[in-house]
Parts: sequence; structure tokens; C-alpha cells
Amino acid sequence: MELKEYSPRIRRGINPTLGELLKCVEDAQSPDHDHHILELGFPCSSVPRSSYPFVLSFTNLTYSVKVGRKVNLIPSCFGAKSTTAEVKLGSSNANTNTKVLLNGISGEAREGELMAVLGASGSGKSTLIDALADRIAKESLKGSITLNGEALDSRLLKVISAYVMQDDLLFPMLTVEETLMFSAEFRLPRSLSKSKKKARVQALIDQLGLRNAATTVIGDEGHRGVSGGERRRVSIGIDIIHDPIVLFLDEPTSGLDSTSAFMVVKVLQRIAQSGSIVVMSIHQPSYRILSLLDRLIFLSHGQTVYGGSPANLPVFFREFGHPIPETENRTEFALDLIRELEETPGGTKSLVEFNKSWQLNKNQQRQNADPNSLINSITRPKLSLKDAISASISRGKLVSGAPNDPSLSSSVPTFANPFWIEIAVISKRSLTNSRRMPELFGIRLGAVLVTGLILATMFWKLDNSPKGVQERLGFFAFAMSTTFYTCAEAIPIFLQERYIFMRETAYNAYRRSSYVLAHSLISIPSLLFLSLAFAATTFWAVGLAGGVHGFLFFFFTICSAFWAGSSFVTSFRAL
Repeated sequence: MELKEYSPRIRRGINPTLGELLKCVEDAQSPDHDHHILELGFPCSSVPRSSYPFVLSFTNLTYSVKVGRKVNLIPSCFGAKSTTAEVKLGSSNANTNTKVLLNGISGEAREGELMAVLGASGSGKSTLIDALADRIAKESLKGSITLNGEALDSRLLKVISAYVMQDDLLFPMLTVEETLMFSAEFRLPRSLSKSKKKARVQALIDQLGLRNAATTVIGDEGHRGVSGGERRRVSIGIDIIHDPIVLFLDEPTSGLDSTSAFMVVKVLQRIAQSGSIVVMSIHQPSYRILSLLDRLIFLSHGQTVYGGSPANLPVFFREFGHPIPETENRTEFALDLIRELEETPGGTKSLVEFNKSWQLNKNQQRQNADPNSLINSITRPKLSLKDAISASISRGKLVSGAPNDPSLSSSVPTFANPFWIEIAVISKRSLTNSRRMPELFGIRLGAVLVTGLILATMFWKLDNSPKGVQERLGFFAFAMSTTFYTCAEAIPIFLQERYIFMRETAYNAYRRSSYVLAHSLISIPSLLFLSLAFAATTFWAVGLAGGVHGFLFFFFTICSAFWAGSSFVTSFRAL
């Protein structure tokens, strides 16, 4: 099947969803087609677009944290003048200050649009993204977040949305195609056949522009792999494999060159145009990236200093009294001006107040220009959120959802697959990654053999005297401790996989119990080999009795200790 390149000249609103792309793949693979050509730039299914697009609205979002004040531990009566010891008090202390991270932020993000949150470091960009993505405790966050006018509960938001972290957390020895395929097996239901999952992955690879890197490993510091821009697109791909309704991204262009950053944002534009709400934070977009954005929110110390279309930036700042020069980048000028105002005594208060009045005037002008828009919005029949999600599922989005049911909770399950399938997929992925890094097992085997040889020489050929019995007890104590400290080799893997585990379980890719059980089971073959190596090195050298039965008892005792230590480390990962 030939896959044509994605057309760069795409009219808004005609991009296909991944479900429609999958339908195109199936049609192209059918024997009725003489020329198997899949045009990814245009829809090839007859599924109509929704007449009720999703709108994510947030009103008066306020979030504050308590910070401790520094106090002197040495009283002034002791004569300590120049040198004092200081500590930070906890939140329970009376001498605490409250720092406001978000202060009455309002706005909306629409289906088919790409919204960006801008601001200097510490302005509250990531905090706003976390608040919208329900990564902040609800008791600490004030305000309302609604989808199509209805409040979102945490469980439903996790199912219909995806969150892409700033860091690329991927398994280094898996290829791009394998990484996306494992994500598909986690997020897509088992009712979807293997061939359809593969077809969805292939369609996503083309949508992300990763065809040339599909068979390349991700790589890390010791293994050459894909480029930084390709890694970022893979990170996005694993979270949009089920074509979520809402996509949140925390600075997806961070650390990338201008070309790679533009390609990443171009991919996000395609995702938005395919029928998703895309909200991202970005530090300082280039002129080309700015042309892809549909809606902007500028923040300064947790307050909104501008919200609206990029095209209105020149008008906004001209009316504020600071026109943007023709030769300057609009966002760079805006960020520089905001930074200058922050350093003045009044701060950005004047700009915040001007933005409020300017927004009111714009809304009034819009209503005066089209007085029927308000009447139509009131008289137009409203589609409930449950029906809107069900219609989205029928169009191919959010395929982890089940067929329509009267209850929304039953139509969108918490997990796409039962736990035994999760265990099988986690085991397969871990074994594939470990098999390509044999040096990790080699280091552990070497540590076991060296320790066994040292113990064999220390306790060589013990006799049956009381002293020999006492020394055997010492040998057993050393042997048990050896099995536990060699399990420490799993700590580097734990550090590598912990954040991947946190990202995947945060949005219900699989259960925590499935992760623990899978890693406990797949460790058994390697632990049996390590136990056999240690037992064979020490049993006869130390002079333990019992023949074959004694050796087997010693072997299984060592194996049990190995498994207990390994399972403890695995359980510690899942906390």
C-alpha cells in the first residue's frame, strides 16, 4: 500500500480522525481497490462532522500554595548579629505566606483549534495546564472547568484526555513502531483485532511524519537513536493513539531547534484539525509557529494579560499604547514588554485591567455586529456531554470507549483491557527492552559469581565440628544478604521506568497491580539462572551436605530470597 505525504495545504475542518484513517486503510486493503493509495491529507470516509463541537471552558481559576517564612533560630539576646541559622517553617506554622500561582484565569479552548499558553518562566503556564488536566487537587483549586457546559469529573477526564509531559519518557531499546504498538495494545480494547491496531499505528506514524524512523530505536546516552524532534513526536503519539478528545501538552517544543519545533507544532495542528481540543504551553514561539496557533493566553505572575487570537495582538498593544513594530516578532515583543512591566513598581496591573476592558469591548462589538448569534446560541438545541462523547466514539475517536449505553460511565470504561491482557503486554514490552540490553543481566550475573567465589574461599570445606556448624550459620547469613544486595541492580531500571509508569497509570493505560505482577513473573527465569549459578559455586565448595536433595533445597532457598528482593523493588516502583 502506498502512503502519500500529508498535504501541507489543508483546509480547516477536513482533517480525518484516526478512526477515519483506519477506515481508509481498511478500504485501501480491500480487494475491490485496484490502486492501493491512501491520501492522508483528506477524509475518505463519509462520516459527517459533528454539528456540536467540544468546547473546554474554564472560569476564574485560582490556585495558591503556602510557603514557609525564614526565621532566626538564634535569638538576638545571645548576641548573634552577623551570623544566624535559618530554617523554613512548614505550612502548619502560623508564620506562613500564601503564594498565588493562578489568579482568576478564564478562557476557552475549542475543538479544531490549537491554543497556546505563553509567559516567562514562573508565570504559571505549567500550573494552568496541570489545573486543566486535573493534576492539581480539587480542594486546592478554585473555579470551574466544564466541557460543553457540563462539569467534568476526574475519572471521565482521564479517559477522554491525554497529557504529554515536557520530558520524553520512552524505553530506549524499542523502535518507534514498537513503542506505538505497545501503546495501542494498552489503550485500544481487545475487541479491536490485531490487524486493525497495526493499521491504526501505521496511520499514526504517517500523521506524525515518522515513516523514515519507524524501525529506528528510541536510543539513549549509550545508544544512538532517533532525533530530538522525532522523540518528541513519538511522545505525543503514544498518548494520542486512542485519538483523545482533549490533549494537554507541557512545553512540547522545549529543547528543540526551530525546524523540529515547527514540525512538532504542525503535527499538533493536524491533531486539532482532526477533531480534538489541543492545549499546550510554550515558552517563546517563532514567527512560523505563531502562524499555526489559533488562540493565545499570555500570563504574568498567574494573571491573564492577553487572551485571544494572534491576529489581534497588534491591535491590542497599539490600543494599550505600545504598538508592535512591523519588523519584530509579535510574541517576542509582547513577552519583552510584559517582562519590563513586571520590573516596574506597579507591575502588570495596568495591562491586566486593560485586557479585561478590551475583552468586554470586543464581546460587545461582536454582539452588535451579529445580534442573531446570541439568539441562535440560546434557541439552538443543546446536545448533552454524554451524547456528544457517544457521537465522537461513533466517528472513530476514543476507540477505548464501548458501544453507546444509557449510562455514560458504562459507555466509557476506566481501562481498555482486562488485567491479564495488561500483564501480557507489560511482560512482552519489558522482555523486549531487556533482551536488547544484555549487559544489565551480565553485570548482575558477574556480581553473583564474584560474591559466590569470595564466600567459597572464605568458608572452604567446612567440617562437622561445632566451629564448622557455627561458620555454616555465618555462611547462610552472608548468602541471604548477598541475594538481597544483588537485587539493587534493578534500581537503575527502577529510576528509568518510574516516570514512564507514573505517566501511563495517570491516564489509565493499565492498572498498578498489573505492572507489579508482570515484573514479578518475568523476573523468575533470570532469578532461577542466578540462583543456580550461586548455588553451584558455593554448595560443594563450602561442604554442605544432603546430596542432590540438599542442593535443590539450597537452590530454592536462594531463589526465594532473590525473588523476595526483586519483588520488593518492583513493588517499591509502583508506590
